[in-house]
Amino acid sequence: MHFQGTPVKKQTANMNKRLLYFLLLALLLADIGYSFIQHINQPLDGDMAWNIVPADDVKPIFEHPLGIATILNNQTYANPNRFFCHWIYREYLIKVPLELQKLVNPIDSVYLACAISKIVLQVLLIILLAMAITGTKNMLRTDFMIAAVLVTPLFQTNGYRSYMGIIDPSTTYTFFYALPCAILLLYLLPIILQYYHGQKPSGSLFMKILWIPLAFIVCLSGPLNPGVVLIFSMLVILTNLAGNYRLSTQQGMIKKVTEAITLIPKNYWFYLMPVGLLSLYSLFLGRYNSITIDTMIPLSEMYSKLPAGIYYQFTQNLGFPVLFITLAINMIMINKKYKTAEGKKILNIFKWIGLFALCYFLLLPLGGYRDYRPYILRYDTIMPVTLSLILIFGVSTLFLIRNMPGKQKAWYLPVIAGVLLIYTNADNAGFDKNQCERVALKEISQSNEAVIALKHDCSVLDWRKINNPAESTLNGQLLTIWGITQEDKLYYNE
Repeated sequence: MHFQGTPVKKQTANMNKRLLYFLLLALLLADIGYSFIQHINQPLDGDMAWNIVPADDVKPIFEHPLGIATILNNQTYANPNRFFCHWIYREYLIKVPLELQKLVNPIDSVYLACAISKIVLQVLLIILLAMAITGTKNMLRTDFMIAAVLVTPLFQTNGYRSYMGIIDPSTTYTFFYALPCAILLLYLLPIILQYYHGQKPSGSLFMKILWIPLAFIVCLSGPLNPGVVLIFSMLVILTNLAGNYRLSTQQGMIKKVTEAITLIPKNYWFYLMPVGLLSLYSLFLGRYNSITIDTMIPLSEMYSKLPAGIYYQFTQNLGFPVLFITLAINMIMINKKYKTAEGKKILNIFKWIGLFALCYFLLLPLGGYRDYRPYILRYDTIMPVTLSLILIFGVSTLFLIRNMPGKQKAWYLPVIAGVLLIYTNADNAGFDKNQCERVALKEISQSNEAVIALKHDCSVLDWRKINNPAESTLNGQLLTIWGITQEDKLYYNE
């Protein structure tokens, strides 16, 4: 009977595992579906026409993709080190709405295209985070699904979004912040998998050919990635140097340092050297950004704003405090009861993330001042730190779930479920945010007037209501590109 029962137990365990997987998958799909409905009901933002038409001061970006002529000619213009963001964004939002018009009307096609881009980026980031947490690319594994479910509620569309947002209500900001972060996480994933999960690096020719152009995209997709790359590279190299130096059996400091350098895995240099050099170039290119130059205030004044920025960014609602408390609980438990080799590695990663955040915050003022970011820090500029915290939350939580005995899981799992419920509950629906704008766009579309006085009290393709019809010139051109109007029109809020 004993030998007959063993297969039955295994079969029951496998059935329970499959049941758990499909339950987690259902939760994940429900959250993603809910997010999609939130995204499709967000209004259009005020930077869309400026980037898509585009405005005259954006055209040089497309004329000088790598910015070399910018330096040679000492030419300043907007965002010289963001070519790939501008190009991907413009290509997508010109072509995709027109393709979708085979299925829906022109107005709906624009909102649908924006929602699709946001949900695709959200799912991509969730997948990349789950891969980094579990070390597997197999999405059919239960631990992959657990990791995905752990991080998904922390993607706030509304709720705590203004403090810890990843996918922005603004489609423009999503392309210029979330997209570069996703590309960077993809680029760094092989190093993460090798260090934390002990996976052998891929030596395929395909990887080597692909990762060099990917480094260009990483570094010319905005101002955040270069700083993140340089800090990450510094931490990786210095940590390896220190560890190798301690373990060296050579006599004399010079020989120890030499050995420590040679023992750094060669593929670390392959991934970090090109992207590091290109990051330095991108930061230098950023000196020719006319937007930063025009809004420059003394550097000392920007640094004086940092302490207040850190305080306000991390304390004004429950989003970050709940995450910090959960991480503190995880780290204390790992330090006291689960300080295995993997546990020590997690504690070290947590320390490195703290050091990374400190270095990153100190670099932020060098990116220039914006009046809509009065304290330098904002949810978009701190996105790399937010994603790092989400990553270590997933890593440490999954580690504890795997290693805890049943009695401890009985109280720990409900705590984690409660944490996730806080984020899920906070992310309010906001399903009516663009209703007024939709009606206004329909009014513009159906009007025979060249200048339309809108009767609706909301902004339309802008950050604020338009009082002067001339201010809607680019917006009118964009509506014609999208097929919402047959000819360029002007409008204003009556």
